[in-house]
Amino acid sequence: MIRIGIEVRRRDLHGDLLLHPGRYFFILRADSRASLCIRTCDSRGENIQAHIIDGFSLAENGNLYSVFEDGINDAILELHDWKTHSCEGDEYPLSSHLVSLISMMPDLVNWIVSSILSHGNNLVIYSADSI
Repeated sequence: MIRIGIEVRRRDLHGDLLLHPGRYFFILRADSRASLCIRTCDSRGENIQAHIIDGFSLAENGNLYSVFEDGINDAILELHDWKTHSCEGDEYPLSSHLVSLISMMPDLVNWIVSSILSHGNNLVIYSADSI
């Protein structure tokens, strides 16, 4: 395994997450539940962890629902043949619907950059090319 570290300004990372969410986000299916995720690691490229990313909206009936749920389900059905198996479960790349949805969510990306990456965590690039 080759590890590469790239330093980037916060503003540039924010922009790249919005322009190219498929580089960083993926769908992880484990225990019959699928979630939108990103991976982080420490400064040495170790301690790799998947973080579930979700956003909720209020439905007409007063219940909360995931804004990513439809896109996740569509991606799994659409891309089932592309799946890879890892020790963490089945992984899927983003569907075009999820790419466009994440691209329209600068507040979500800002939260990721300011919260998840603020404690010495670094983003791991998800490579759909290896699928």
